[in-house]
Amino acid sequence: MSTATTATSIFDKILNFIDYTNQNIFLTGKAGTGKTTLLKKIKETSSKKMVIVAPTGVAAMNAKGTTINSFFQLPTGSFFPGDISLQNLQAGFMSIQSLVSDSSYNREKMNLFLELELLVIDEVSMVRCDLMDVIDSILRFVRKNNAPFGGVQLLLIGDLYQLPPVIRREEWSFLKTAYRSPYFFDSHVISRHPLLQVELTTVFRQTEPEFINILNSIRNNQIDESTLRLLNQRFDPQFTASEELNPIIITSHNAEATAINKEKLDALPGEEYTFNGELSGEFREAGLQAEQVLKLKEGAQVMFIKNDTGDDRKFYNGKIGKVKSIRDGEICISFPDDEDLMLERTSWQSFEYKTDPEQTIVQQQVGEFSQYPIKLAWAVTIHKSQGLTFDSAIIDAGKSFVAGQVYVALSRVRTLNGLILRSKINTESLRSNPEVIAYMNPATEEDMNGIMVIEQEKFILQLVLHHFTFNQMLIGLEAILSNAEIVKTNLPEFRTLLAQLKKSVTDLMGLSERFQNQVKNLHRESGFADQEALQTRIESAVTYFSKEINSLLLTHVNKNIRIKPKNKSEQQIQHSFQKYRQIIENRINLLQVASGLLKMPVKPEDYTAWISKHKSQLLIKPDSSRGGQQAANNLQLF
Repeated sequence: MSTATTATSIFDKILNFIDYTNQNIFLTGKAGTGKTTLLKKIKETSSKKMVIVAPTGVAAMNAKGTTINSFFQLPTGSFFPGDISLQNLQAGFMSIQSLVSDSSYNREKMNLFLELELLVIDEVSMVRCDLMDVIDSILRFVRKNNAPFGGVQLLLIGDLYQLPPVIRREEWSFLKTAYRSPYFFDSHVISRHPLLQVELTTVFRQTEPEFINILNSIRNNQIDESTLRLLNQRFDPQFTASEELNPIIITSHNAEATAINKEKLDALPGEEYTFNGELSGEFREAGLQAEQVLKLKEGAQVMFIKNDTGDDRKFYNGKIGKVKSIRDGEICISFPDDEDLMLERTSWQSFEYKTDPEQTIVQQQVGEFSQYPIKLAWAVTIHKSQGLTFDSAIIDAGKSFVAGQVYVALSRVRTLNGLILRSKINTESLRSNPEVIAYMNPATEEDMNGIMVIEQEKFILQLVLHHFTFNQMLIGLEAILSNAEIVKTNLPEFRTLLAQLKKSVTDLMGLSERFQNQVKNLHRESGFADQEALQTRIESAVTYFSKEINSLLLTHVNKNIRIKPKNKSEQQIQHSFQKYRQIIENRINLLQVASGLLKMPVKPEDYTAWISKHKSQLLIKPDSSRGGQQAANNLQLF
């Protein structure tokens, strides 16, 4: 089997896990194995309502998503899963429980959380354990669902052998009392609910077997004398670049890269030109990939920071060139082995997620930044080289590189011959983090086939039992209770009615949970083979819950709606109950959908076809049968 066929097979399996299960996945792989390509494919083909987030502005921009802190509206700081002393509060720590209970999301954001089906976190190696627990707690709290991440499917993408989470020593001195390591996999939620690990292994960036083997040895902590000898053959402290192009220097610190680029630019003769970027709308400067103020001279070495989207694809992310001329505001770039290119400005967009009237999650552009897609390229930091590929690069591994960073720098280069070392590499600088090595246990293709069957069965049950969850009725009541205008009325009989309704809904949720556990136990004993028992149990539940909702809720709500309001406050209350009735009626309609299901599949080979056929029916949203804006948008009702 060719490497291309193997990669395609793994890609297809992951796409099937996304569309036909609710399995949480950690997708990993060394640099250049196609993680970004696969994310793009998922975004284009998956029917699930998804949001893409990342830990930094640049990573979010690369993934065409938004930052974690922006999406969840989180403050900057550290989070602790327990009680916090006054001293630690003053040091900037926040209790996860307090943060979640005190959270105040607007109607749009709440509805977005409720509609979310797939959360993608890119560059997850940089996400800390405490932040992962915050995400889990928020989604459970808002969705009124105690499943991990509130029942939202999780796709984590990243390479743990690359950029680690950033944590200060004083932060870790306190957090280590609750966590084993700063990595996301040692968060409480993932420790208790392990992820399916899938590793992409076909390397597209490097094609030289010898160099690929060296990089694999470093990743797996299998460095021997022959590996070191091969690497250190590239040691050349007196290296002198040709006149055409200097190999880019990969540094560990931004200040060093900036100083090198400034020094090289200042040394060039001729006039310095300034090109200002143009910002519009909402655009965080931390997410800028291009320079807001770009300074150039003729002869400056530059690299492209974006792929050419034109038909000819004349440049790619990381391609090095030289400024040949600047005339009348036009920049011409030359290359040693390619045609000159007249540069044009390009743009980057910032997005936020919203739900449209049909309750589809959509990206809305909120800002734009326009600039030439180049930056000075005598030097670049490891962080800013993320996702870039260089034909040649200079690395000084002896200059304040932390563990793991040498591997990242080496993996930016296409070939061993393109590597120039200013200092010799030793074994210690190549050591991978032992916690990462201990955690990594990717599934084989055979493992994935077995897990797929199990997870598809769970997904089929989840799709059916989804119609017996009454969380939205509780959320709707809480929206009434939090409505500022209604709170002002302070009518005792109204508060009594709300208390009765809330108790009824809470009791229904408890009964529903017990029913769902019974169905799961029945399935555990006989799978889908005993169709009659499963169908009978489901139809009985539909009859029972429909009757209970009608008698306990609709009677109370309709009685209140029929009373003629005497003032503006009572009009507001009546309006809220009219909207709440829509939610109740929609839940009854969803129960009827569950009652009319065809038989569930018995054979595993039929699972995918059954899910494909019934998924849209089973996940039908409230009010969609009547057209118009759906009443599922429950917070916008009040």
